[in-house]
Amino acid sequence: MANLAARVGVLGMRQCPPRTPSAAWRANRSGSGPHRPGTSLGFRNRGTSVPTASRLRQGRSRLLTQLAADISWSSASVEKKEQVGKDRFKFILDVGSDLAQGYTIPGQYVQVRSDEEQKPAFIALANAPAHQSSLVEMVIKTNDGTAGALCALGEGAEVDVSPVMGKGFPVEERAPLDTCKDVYLIATGTGIAPIRALINSGALNIKNRDSVALLYGYKDKDHCAYSEEFGAWEEMGIKLSSAESEGPDGIYVTDILTKEKLENPESVVAIIAGQWELAGTIEEYFKEQGVPEGRVLTNF
Repeated sequence: MANLAARVGVLGMRQCPPRTPSAAWRANRSGSGPHRPGTSLGFRNRGTSVPTASRLRQGRSRLLTQLAADISWSSASVEKKEQVGKDRFKFILDVGSDLAQGYTIPGQYVQVRSDEEQKPAFIALANAPAHQSSLVEMVIKTNDGTAGALCALGEGAEVDVSPVMGKGFPVEERAPLDTCKDVYLIATGTGIAPIRALINSGALNIKNRDSVALLYGYKDKDHCAYSEEFGAWEEMGIKLSSAESEGPDGIYVTDILTKEKLENPESVVAIIAGQWELAGTIEEYFKEQGVPEGRVLTNF
């Protein structure tokens, strides 16, 4: 894998002839610009059948309904707010030490609302778990709903926050070093937040893997969060590639994924965060490429 990475550069994969993505795959593609030459995530299209958008939406709706019931809400204050993209903001909330101690695995999330009448937004945490802090970090994309109302708040505002939820990315359990040598991180949009939490937590044990690759998809450079940390991530040993759907070349995450095949799927763990329907499609492709059951991780 090391020699392969040196040969093709950023994501350490073998270049294969381009393939035309299926209609279902194209329909689910998500914004993400030009990637570095020769980069890919090693997929070969094997005629995979992918879950339909309607099935994914139905499953997500059932999950959100279940999670929204019987929440014990706590009050949190906005300690810091910073714009990190054209339509997204980074928030640091003081949620109190008791609630913060429930955050133990990168990839976990909380529900947030600005008042009790709102439908809560599900927001993944962007900071690594810290055992002696009451602060949590998150990235929120503005819209016409709860997320938009949250983005309109200023520092010092009070919000309601649920306990920390979700299984997160249990890398130590599901991706042991002796069998999982190659790690593929795929983030779209604000999905970079839980991936950042995972990277900064140290749980990946990057130096002891053969390869750790990150593909980050976003609309354009004005919608890219945490770009100031890319250099540090590369110094850790992460091979970074980006895909801008509205950049000069209009490259999507799916355009990269469908061109390649995995060299050694038995040694792979894939960790996916971002737009729900696209994540489900990517998950199916990894499984069809032969990645062992249980080694395609999402945080929902």
